[in-house]
Amino acid sequence: MRGKTKDGNVIHVGIVDNDPCSLRMLALMVEHASPTFQVIWTADCAQHVLEHCLYDQPDHRANAILMDMALNEESGANLGRRIRKHDGTTGIIGITAYPASHYRDDCINAGLQGLLEKRTLSDTTMLTQAIKNAAQGKGCDSSFTSAHNAHLRCSTANDCRSLTSRELEIISLYAKHKSTEDIAHQLGISTGTVFSHIHHALPKLGVTTRNEAIQACQTMHLI
Repeated sequence: MRGKTKDGNVIHVGIVDNDPCSLRMLALMVEHASPTFQVIWTADCAQHVLEHCLYDQPDHRANAILMDMALNEESGANLGRRIRKHDGTTGIIGITAYPASHYRDDCINAGLQGLLEKRTLSDTTMLTQAIKNAAQGKGCDSSFTSAHNAHLRCSTANDCRSLTSRELEIISLYAKHKSTEDIAHQLGISTGTVFSHIHHALPKLGVTTRNEAIQACQTMHLI
């Protein structure tokens, strides 16, 4: 089975957090929670996570990922959704220093298998069970679907319909090689507002850069 060693009992775990100190502490907590857990990689940015999930060899991929919900460049829920579009086996557990209620719906919609508050991670029983469930692709409770079912939903979901007309207009102008300043002047808005519209449009398209947004809209014949 993918991610297991020859003796068949090791669960490979990946950890995502933009705080280096938190990363080290989480890695220690996971490896002390169970002798069957092996932290195979840690990452502090979305790009490194995607590289691991998409390009690592099958026997070196994580079975379960602990993902902080508040990353620098994008939300953990959006990053989880991007992974889930391509991966129907790796279990993803959201973790947060804030009350879980802040992110619960986002995690469910993004196809994650659970959400834990960081203050509860010292409960090794809870942490161990959550990782084991996620490694098997199971939801940690009845609110969270399996990795497989979430993949089927996320891989066919199309959020482009939720793009606003202004977001689509700005992407179209960027596609015509207009600068941000040109777009702001043409539309009578500030450059900050232009950036804000793009920031809201990227997760709807499942992308992280302006060029990817242009390509996605062109592929879907939106511009």
